[in-house]
Amino acid sequence: MKAVGRSPSEPISVVPHGTESSAADVIGALLLAGCATWTLYTAAGRDTHPEGVLLGLLAVAAGYAGGRVAGAVVPVGAPAVVALAVGAFALLVPGGLSGDPAALPLHDMDADGALLALAVGAACCAAHAAHAAHAEHVVSAAHAASAVSVARGEGRGQGRRQGRGRGWNRLLLGGLALGITAEALATGSVAGLLACGAALVVAGSATFARRRVPVLVLLALCAGLAAGAPLLLARPSGPPGVLSSATPLADQREALWHDAVHEAAGAPLRGVGPGRFAELSPAAQESATPGGASSAVLQAAAEQGIPGVCLLAGSFGWMLWTLRRSPGPTAVVLTAAGALTALAAEAAVSPVLSYPGITAGAGLLVGMATARPLSQPQLQAQLDDAPS
Repeated sequence: MKAVGRSPSEPISVVPHGTESSAADVIGALLLAGCATWTLYTAAGRDTHPEGVLLGLLAVAAGYAGGRVAGAVVPVGAPAVVALAVGAFALLVPGGLSGDPAALPLHDMDADGALLALAVGAACCAAHAAHAAHAEHVVSAAHAASAVSVARGEGRGQGRRQGRGRGWNRLLLGGLALGITAEALATGSVAGLLACGAALVVAGSATFARRRVPVLVLLALCAGLAAGAPLLLARPSGPPGVLSSATPLADQREALWHDAVHEAAGAPLRGVGPGRFAELSPAAQESATPGGASSAVLQAAAEQGIPGVCLLAGSFGWMLWTLRRSPGPTAVVLTAAGALTALAAEAAVSPVLSYPGITAGAGLLVGMATARPLSQPQLQAQLDDAPS
């Protein structure tokens, strides 16, 4: 392994060997295939609807592949364009993010908030990538100046001009992230607004992080606690209606969680089958908002059993692991991980993962954060060949 050139204030970014990076991709592909295979197995011999789960898996794969390509070609521009597109849509078409069941494209205010949270993460990733690009340019200019002393003054002047430009880009991208967070207020989703705020906090803290593993472990623990909260609130010992009087959770959502726990307890291995929870749950039949159990973990447990929950947790763990192996700057990696953790926390109490647009956005963010820029090998070769 070797460290990419950096400024003294920039965290060290470690570039993994190709075999280790390829191993992460292979394991991700196997995990994705395992999720699809288990979905088809739990649907076999039953009147089920596995198409929704399969579409979500396909959206994740497509988003991840697109993110890897876009992040390799334009590491700063790709996440910036994604964030700007989402922010512009929320600003120009407010009815599309109103949470009205007739609104387009997501039909759900929590899903709209989740999409904005991913956009906040993308904007912050672009800002950190711009800062890292400026740091690498400073190191490259220093080597060039030491090698060619005649052009030293010109190189420094050009470096200062480009540095000022990248500084303005970082400020604009940070302002875009703040603006998208403000737009989350229009969705009416408390969970979405909290997710945007959490993504901002992690992005700001990532600037000072020097090691990835402790932060990633902490984020994984936060996601685990958020996923376990609905299970504790929906425990069978608690009669319906009592918990909702002590918490801001709706009675309907609590009833959905109770039904999911009941279905999971009746079929812990294979579940009731993909897409069948809405047909078997009395609370889901009375609900005016689609989305199943209103919790990704509880719905996976009810429809695909305990192995389905393990595959879901393994998929999130793989995303954090492949971010750990990313050749990108540490700040970018931790910012993307924070946005994904905010999405996971929101998915624990709302049906946001039922929308392929959200799963595609998550895959896109991971792909952009784990991509190896095409210009990086040339820059590293220039730094290695330059005289010290």
